[in-house]
Amino acid sequence: MAMLMNDPRRNAGLRIIETSRLLRLLVEQRLKPYGMTRVQFATLAKLERQEGLMQSELAEMLEVQPIAMVRIIDQLSEDGLIERRADAQDRRCNRMFLTSAGRARLQSLDHFKEDLGRDVFTGIGEDDITRLLATLDQLHHNLKSISAAHEAPGKFKKVRSA
Repeated sequence: MAMLMNDPRRNAGLRIIETSRLLRLLVEQRLKPYGMTRVQFATLAKLERQEGLMQSELAEMLEVQPIAMVRIIDQLSEDGLIERRADAQDRRCNRMFLTSAGRARLQSLDHFKEDLGRDVFTGIGEDDITRLLATLDQLHHNLKSISAAHEAPGKFKKVRSA
């Protein structure tokens, strides 16, 4: 039992979870004066990198419930930061695009991103950040693989009735 408590993998996993929670809280606090939430900011940032996503794709990428994503999109659209456009192949689907106001809003937050990065990575050298990114990329890959392997058998299971 004592060995389990000192397992560096377990400790690292717990530290990643706690650090992620603290980072999310810090981002929420720092975005509040701009009248924006972390998920709204993440939505704009995701669309800046990949325009034309459907609401369902955004919800999955940002790990937000689809109904919550609808409210986020509604608010950003009402604020004039994004627009919905009908999908050319499937008129039932909407694709999301940044407006010029949305691009300007993201650009106005450049100093927010710079300040956050500087503060969060204080005392951490460039080589350490590069190694951290490589390690996080490997963890991300491992988690995606585990998740895919876990989900695959469930797709083909038959439900037995008792």
